[in-house]
Amino acid sequence: MGFTVGEARLIRECEELADLAAASDWLEEPQFGRNVDGLLTWSFVLLAGERRIPLRLVFPALFPDLPPFVFPADGTVRLSQHQYGEGGELCLQYRPDNWHPDCKSTDVVRSARALLEATPEENTFSDVESAHPGDLSSQLWGHSLRFMLPSDTARLMRMRLAGRATDLQITMERRFGAPESIVARIATIGLDHNQIEPKDGPGAGGNRVHGVLFRLPDIGKIPDLPPDELAELLYHSLPRWLREWIRSAGDVFVVVSNGQREVLLRVSHYGSERKMDIFHTFEPPKTKERRVHGKMFRNSSICIIGAGSLGSKVAASLAREGVGQFKLLDNDVLWSDNLVRNELDEMDVGHHKAVSLQHRLVRINPDVKVGALGMSLTSQTAVQNIAQLSEIISTCDLVIDTTADNSVFRMAAAICTQKRKPLVWGRVYAGGIGGLIARSFPSEDPPPLTAASQLRAWCDEKGMAPPEGREHNYGVQGQDDDEPLFASDSDVGVIANRLVRHALDALVPTEMRVHPEPAYFIGMRKGWIFDHPFDTHPVIFSPHEGWVKGSTSCEEEGIARVMTQLGLQDDA
Repeated sequence: MGFTVGEARLIRECEELADLAAASDWLEEPQFGRNVDGLLTWSFVLLAGERRIPLRLVFPALFPDLPPFVFPADGTVRLSQHQYGEGGELCLQYRPDNWHPDCKSTDVVRSARALLEATPEENTFSDVESAHPGDLSSQLWGHSLRFMLPSDTARLMRMRLAGRATDLQITMERRFGAPESIVARIATIGLDHNQIEPKDGPGAGGNRVHGVLFRLPDIGKIPDLPPDELAELLYHSLPRWLREWIRSAGDVFVVVSNGQREVLLRVSHYGSERKMDIFHTFEPPKTKERRVHGKMFRNSSICIIGAGSLGSKVAASLAREGVGQFKLLDNDVLWSDNLVRNELDEMDVGHHKAVSLQHRLVRINPDVKVGALGMSLTSQTAVQNIAQLSEIISTCDLVIDTTADNSVFRMAAAICTQKRKPLVWGRVYAGGIGGLIARSFPSEDPPPLTAASQLRAWCDEKGMAPPEGREHNYGVQGQDDDEPLFASDSDVGVIANRLVRHALDALVPTEMRVHPEPAYFIGMRKGWIFDHPFDTHPVIFSPHEGWVKGSTSCEEEGIARVMTQLGLQDDA
């Protein structure tokens, strides 16, 4: 029988493992088999001192390009801190990041022996240095209950008087999956006027539950014990009156602190029975400033008109850029068919887009301040909202129109001209063929309506009007009875990303701007004026003096002068 190269290699590996077991006094009960996934396994008992440790070596489907992995035979056992959770694989000297096909499976087994012989039987910690000391993400895979404790929150809890109990509010954020996980964070410490909210604490979202913090009276070491034993030890370290209160409450979260380390317990009582779960405490990495311009935009205020596909993406990106204040205007409701392009998700279906987007931005940046208004600017009530929109725009540094609605644009443009506020707008053309990003900055560009007129004139010179398609859905009808072509999420995302950059240019000094021209037609596929994807046509506006105060819409004092001229009296 002929074997492939991989099969021949696997046969040699198995023969060498059998030879190692026959020649070694620290290997017993070797046995080959297959696991439920159909992979070849080698089970054995490793002798480490007085211990007998059942293990299982598994050859992955990609062997020999990847090394075999070693697991405890018991899927619930934790043998070492160099292990990916209870029952998980051991992190050995030979790993996927340093494996070479010249290495052997017997080397992996010897590496497992070296690790476990250096690990004391009474606990899982050894002096063996980790090859991945900062790999917190991998460590957390083995813990479904997690207590995230930033340094400032820990400091505030350790300041509490020893021997005293303090009320807590704890946020619980659950994620379903494999594995399911719950992350607990301290939201507040104390009650009423003595309540403190840690600056690095709760974030946004999650369910809030009541808890209690107890500072142990003496600063003794909290030992490293198996979870069940540690939970019992800490529970019985609580004073009797607190244990009785916990028993009467039925289900309580308790943080036990010795001033150096904190442990979160969930204590549940069912009649005379008590169940306790212990959370894995970890400190998150120190926050790093990853934005290009740091905190430059935290005092900037932006009004975004439209929370649809384009507007929602623009708002989310600006929140990530650190913009500190938003006003979101949209009267529409999110439906399931909007999810193909909107930044929002299934949990927001049936809710107004502006309000849901407000919650989304707070989850992106808990420090952001967001106002959301279900203001209609396209219906018969639009006239009633002009004064309110004017007031909102006057308080913002920048206005962004993402509606692709001409009536909304004219209203925003007129107010921005009157209030001398920069306006940025964008459109995604039908079928995702491309889009437009444009700006109108006071004292630099023509007023928005004039700029829009110049853009239409530019297109007229090309002899082709922009493929606007059906409003609001970025669709265009094909030939005859063909299905309409719609812009995809990625198409909208391209225009949204460049529109965000256009908006940020309005908030930075001139020398820091990325886009030198006020408007760009951006292609995403061949068609209309575009010869190829990413074919970009910049547009330079002609000079105009339209930003002179009083040159456009009549303000209140202007109306009064007109009425005087006409000999009319105010109805009021």
